[in-house]
Amino acid sequence: MVTTAAGFDLVLLEPAGHTPPAWLAVILGGPALFLVGRGAFEYEVFSRVSTSRPGGVLALLTIAPAGLFLAPVYVCAGAMLVLGGVACADYRRSRGRPPEEPVPPH
Repeated sequence: MVTTAAGFDLVLLEPAGHTPPAWLAVILGGPALFLVGRGAFEYEVFSRVSTSRPGGVLALLTIAPAGLFLAPVYVCAGAMLVLGGVACADYRRSRGRPPEEPVPPH
């Protein structure tokens, strides 16, 4: 959460300016760390990782090169779209199903 908050603060500092590589790492690294942590949590509780987690990290890595040429606010918007896509994929997967029972790994 600290990395995400730091990235948000950088975007507020200069939303329309140039995105240095260090800023890009912080702006996209926060959501990536969240997805990795959530995937680890999901594995520990349910013994599986949804494909949307690594797919989201891959999507963040895919938009990173373009982020060097965009303003920080657009990089942040890209991260928001990726996380929104992960949330939609999770909703589609679980819609109409009963809540899952925890099944920790052996």
